[in-house]
Amino acid sequence: MSTTLALIEKYYDACGRGDEDAVRSTLQPDITHFYLAPNVGSRPVRSAEHLARKVHKSAEKLGARWQVDRLIEQGSRAAIEWAMTWTPAGVDAPIVTRGCEWFEVSDGLIAEVRSYHQVLDEPCDLDGFPYTDRKYSGVDRESSAKDDLGAQPPSSRLPLIIDYYDACTAADAERLEAFFTADVTHYFLRPNVGSTAVSGAQHLARYWRKVARMLQARWVVESIIEQGDEAIIEWSMYNQPAGAPRRIVTRGTEWYVFDNNKIAEIRSYHRNLDQSSELAEFPYAERGFSVVGHESSRLHDAATTPFQKLSP
Repeated sequence: MSTTLALIEKYYDACGRGDEDAVRSTLQPDITHFYLAPNVGSRPVRSAEHLARKVHKSAEKLGARWQVDRLIEQGSRAAIEWAMTWTPAGVDAPIVTRGCEWFEVSDGLIAEVRSYHQVLDEPCDLDGFPYTDRKYSGVDRESSAKDDLGAQPPSSRLPLIIDYYDACTAADAERLEAFFTADVTHYFLRPNVGSTAVSGAQHLARYWRKVARMLQARWVVESIIEQGDEAIIEWSMYNQPAGAPRRIVTRGTEWYVFDNNKIAEIRSYHRNLDQSSELAEFPYAERGFSVVGHESSRLHDAATTPFQKLSP
């Protein structure tokens, strides 16, 4: 077990027990935990003291407990897929909420968390994903999916993902199809509009062509972690829904699995709304992320690829 995974599991175990002292022992005193908005309780939590109190309340009132299902790490950064089992008020049986979180680690302690999930009184997971077959956790099932992904890849796949995103923006289905394995599957977080998984290279390529044209969309890669044959990115999609007076941004995170430098699977965590959805109060411009009015990041000059404007 890596030291990062051990630290994150120690943190989540302490959260599930509602042990404030144990939670604080895993955190930098000035930690900030950012949450995807709009969501209930999406304001960032700043300080170990505040975060310890918040998770204690969740454990005590909702019976919340957390499990790590998958981890990818690179240097001082890591990302996980996680599951929270809890019982909402007025609900008889526990439900599972799934999400993805990015961690920044400093001096052996958690310094920042960025969380991508939905806060709803109903189950939330990747639509159609085979959790049991992949040995992910469940209400009464411990996770055994935390494989060691191995060493860093010999060369970064960031250029490949950037090219893929530019092809999405260009609505170029022929070019898109070449990025995928024949049996690629793209999973989306539900409940969301259009959360049904899309399978097959041709089908997925045509799907993104349709979305790009319909929403005048542009995709931007914001950050990346790579390990073995997998990678995870934070991303932004700028778009203008029909009838909307201005462009909005949807931000999320995607987990990639590669097979011989072809995309074999994508697992996407975000909220699909007719308004902007992003981490509340996150300093996007300061960190070199794209912002409305400047649809490029420090990693990806996405604005050089024109988006598909609607015909008059």
